[in-house]
Amino acid sequence: MFQETDIHKAITQQNVWLNAERPVAAGDLAGRIILLDFWTFCCINCIHVIPDLKRLEEDFGDSLTVIGVHSAKFANERLKENISAAIARYGIEHIVVSDPNLRIWRSFSISSWPSFVLIGPDAKIAGYYSGERNYDALRRDIQILVENYADRLNRSPLPLALEIDKLPPSVLRFPGKIIHVNSFDSAPILFVSDSRRHRIVGMRLDGEIVLSVGRSGDPGYRDGRFEEAQFNTPQGLVYRDDVLFVADTENHLLRAIDLRQGEVKTVAGTGEQGYVGSFVNSHALSTALSSPWDISLYPSGDNIAIAMAGTHQIWVYHISGGTLDVLAGDGRESIDDGSYPGNSLSQPSGLSAHQGKLYFVDSETSSLRVLQDGKIKTLIGKGLFHSGHKDGDREAALMQHPLGVFASESGIYIADSYNHAIRRFDTATDRLETVLGDGKSGLLSEPNGLVLVDDMLFITDTNNHRIVSLEPASGRLSILNTH
Repeated sequence: MFQETDIHKAITQQNVWLNAERPVAAGDLAGRIILLDFWTFCCINCIHVIPDLKRLEEDFGDSLTVIGVHSAKFANERLKENISAAIARYGIEHIVVSDPNLRIWRSFSISSWPSFVLIGPDAKIAGYYSGERNYDALRRDIQILVENYADRLNRSPLPLALEIDKLPPSVLRFPGKIIHVNSFDSAPILFVSDSRRHRIVGMRLDGEIVLSVGRSGDPGYRDGRFEEAQFNTPQGLVYRDDVLFVADTENHLLRAIDLRQGEVKTVAGTGEQGYVGSFVNSHALSTALSSPWDISLYPSGDNIAIAMAGTHQIWVYHISGGTLDVLAGDGRESIDDGSYPGNSLSQPSGLSAHQGKLYFVDSETSSLRVLQDGKIKTLIGKGLFHSGHKDGDREAALMQHPLGVFASESGIYIADSYNHAIRRFDTATDRLETVLGDGKSGLLSEPNGLVLVDDMLFITDTNNHRIVSLEPASGRLSILNTH
């Protein structure tokens, strides 16, 4: 495919580099063992392999140079500022090159996310790898290269400058989901997953933080008292009888915060990433979850539906019995309606139960769907590569990687994340309309969660690290003074 002198030029043919002080030149790569990670930040599988890359970097130190090649799927993912936010959000600490028009992707004949290319110090390809669960093969092949070239390796550091260090100070860091509890300690409260500070906060409707659960800024997995408990990038929340349940996404767990006893405990998951399930009444603490992203009380108050983004499914946790079932999704990443196991999902990321129906957004198909009486119906969306920002009926309307949904009497509100917009689906007319946002980052930046309180929407403005309130009737937007 390449002449020896061309492979480093192929890697450096794009000029937008992140986590870097300057663009990397072909000459910087000479004599290195290089692992290219072809990824895009919407992709749950790409997120899953980040821990493997961190382990490899720890295993081999300066003997290995990992370079992320961000090859965008969605239009929103082609913009430098959004890639920068994703790098900070997921704690990536190696250099990344933006490949928005897939020039590097095509040079290496890549066909799927994530994919890896291992390159030896002789500037020859030593291996191709695709998908998850490649850590062992990669470690073995890198070790062979290290042994063969031990005395000839270029171990000098590349010009690193982390995106996370460029962020302004803020009380919240990439807030995820948000819910409202009408009366907690005799006052309304918002609970927010402060995802990259790895904690859950409770705040008054004016932004005053009155509760914090989890060791702020310190990811991990630990049950116990509020001040010692640890989470890892928590997202979805649901409240029931003084217990706040948490989708602890990167720990692959469902946790329960007992707000009266002041303790956190694990109720589902093993702490390891699981894979596609097809089971009935599986013991919750013996069953591995996979990137649970949102949760909702459904089909009754004794059950918690789980948006299992990592397996493209919806599971249900039975609170009283401590067991799990699959509600929807055969594990294929697609958009088939109907009954389980004949239906398919694509990275469900937001759930909202209303009047016996479970509304959800499937982010990878940019769709709004509903589960009722065991059957799924797609309301907006057509497939994995159909996205955009367009209002209209079910045939015309388009979204771009929505992450959040809230169903109410006044309509289905959607955090249309990659359009930086709030949309509303009218169940009476089957039409989608824009409430706020024009498809560009500005007033909002990749909103994730939202909740309607009386006539006001509270929204996690994720990449702006804040909570905002929106009056849908007037379009008036206000920023909560979080303190």
